[in-house]
Amino acid sequence: MGRTERSSYGHVPVAYVPLKTWQRIRFSTPGAPASRTTAIPGQFSALALRTAPDGASATDLDARYSTTTLSKEKAYEAAAGDTGERLTMNSIQVFLYLIAPLVVGAFFSVWTVQRRPELALLRAMGASRRRLLAHTVLQAALVVVLGTAAGAVLAGAVGLLVGEQVPFSLPASTLTATMCTVAAVGLAGTALTLRRVTRADPLTMLGANR
Repeated sequence: MGRTERSSYGHVPVAYVPLKTWQRIRFSTPGAPASRTTAIPGQFSALALRTAPDGASATDLDARYSTTTLSKEKAYEAAAGDTGERLTMNSIQVFLYLIAPLVVGAFFSVWTVQRRPELALLRAMGASRRRLLAHTVLQAALVVVLGTAAGAVLAGAVGLLVGEQVPFSLPASTLTATMCTVAAVGLAGTALTLRRVTRADPLTMLGANR
């Protein structure tokens, strides 16, 4: 018997103990006299079986022992609060992907409006719409990528800071996928500003509005 290092189930540390010890903890009343522990039922909350490849199937074992076999993913989902917690986290991620293009689009929309005279001046000097569009997309990509990278570094630093105090897990694959998705939706938000860039009127800088 003993305690594991980082293993947990439902955010509770996992410990390996004899079956009788677990049954006494699970089914007896804390502080009850030892004489009452004889009535502890021989029940289990779950069983983990390791069978040979050519052994009995899960259906045969369920029929033999009146059990229900679940996959590892289904077993985690059966934990109290797991479904609600996953729904909350998934909702946060969805709103993140929805908010990111709005924030980036609003920023570059204001930025484009403020630079309209400069864009008109560049058009009057002979710059093509394609060139202005390419420069705008490049600047937007630079800002979005640098912002996403800074956020990833900050998230990793927070994970190292909290250590084992809170349940924190940030695999490299998840971090990379999130960064790419946030950068993609952020760049999609800049599409709201591209029309203003291509419609910059060179006559504005030639005195047509005076």
